[in-house]
Amino acid sequence: MRTSGTVVWLSVLLIAALSIASGPLVGGVDFTSAGDTTGDSGSGGALGAGNATVTDVSLDAAGVRLERGGYGSQAYYLSVPDATVRLQSVTGRPILSYKIRVPALGLERSSAVFLNESYTEAGATTLALTVDDDPVDPERVTESSYEAELSVLLRTESGSRTLRRLSVTVEVER
Repeated sequence: MRTSGTVVWLSVLLIAALSIASGPLVGGVDFTSAGDTTGDSGSGGALGAGNATVTDVSLDAAGVRLERGGYGSQAYYLSVPDATVRLQSVTGRPILSYKIRVPALGLERSSAVFLNESYTEAGATTLALTVDDDPVDPERVTESSYEAELSVLLRTESGSRTLRRLSVTVEVER
């Protein structure tokens, strides 16, 4: 019985100590999850808030392929050329996303760039968006080509919109 009483008192002391530490008596300690919406850039706003003016989006459909890994690797690697996006202006913290989807293989790969005003401080900027060359199990690759979809999306405070979508054929290089 003595042990259970000690545990109760230690719990009460811990709760009291945390309450005092996070209260107004001790500055600089905050256990709440209100969140910092300014992020590291200090530009203000939550991720996805704000807007961007995009003047051009280029996708290369010819370079999408599944190729065998080198050095005796049996895995295939989905290789996707970079997309290029020309930004005219950025306000807040919108997000650019580059995605490939190969439904027959159940594959979807994407990347995201978190924008802020610094991208266009010196004028218009061209960005290269990449998708990693990820391995694909060789047992899943049974055809000589697959239909896929490349897309570039912009997420802003007014929602998500597709800037460019392209249907492509993924060639399998054995």
